[in-house]
Amino acid sequence: MATLVYNNAGKTRNKKLKPQLERLLTDAAEASGIDKVSVTSGGQDSLGAPNARRTGSTRHDNGEAADIQLLDRGDVLDFDVQRQRFEAFVTAAASLGATGIGAGAAYMGTKTIHVGFGTKLVWGAGGKAVNAPAWLKVAAAKGWGQPPAAAAIAKARIGRNTVIARNGLKLRGGPGENFTHSVLLKAGTELTVTAFSGAGGEWALVDLDDDGLLDGFVFAAYLTPTDAVD
Repeated sequence: MATLVYNNAGKTRNKKLKPQLERLLTDAAEASGIDKVSVTSGGQDSLGAPNARRTGSTRHDNGEAADIQLLDRGDVLDFDVQRQRFEAFVTAAASLGATGIGAGAAYMGTKTIHVGFGTKLVWGAGGKAVNAPAWLKVAAAKGWGQPPAAAAIAKARIGRNTVIARNGLKLRGGPGENFTHSVLLKAGTELTVTAFSGAGGEWALVDLDDDGLLDGFVFAAYLTPTDAVD
């Protein structure tokens, strides 16, 4: 059972989170195999409150957001090292209702991420959406496109992958929906991903016959590594 702990004593944002956010974080941790969520920066007094103890933006007001670290068997995870663990957590959190998610080496380092409510947005350094890491954009978008508590699928990678789109996956002439499609690949089709394209790496360039020749692009969210398929 995943747990949530507070490590924000003595901080300006030293208050607890809203119960809904506490539950969201523990549920996302449970869904993604994370042992513990550590809140390093929690809630704060709202803007304009008498003798308010606060700093920065209003995102953390009244426990609406937290800066957190993810732990596995006592070790703090690092998204430059355990990238897939963070992707799974972000996808689960987004699917459960988190709408504000921030991360970036130049934002809060590689071990801390921001998760909360408010405007639906991801961001990185400087609190700017344009600086959000590609992996964060893809993971959050995947979660926002899923029903609550849907399990995160394994992310497509270079090499052999399998189509998992129930109604088939369109093979397009370029990396975008504006390119026409020529073939509808059935669920279960195996193919080779040779590269990723698009702002968030969301389009996969594929070789259907594993013969070194390229056939087009597919939306990577509907692929999973073949070795992850039962």
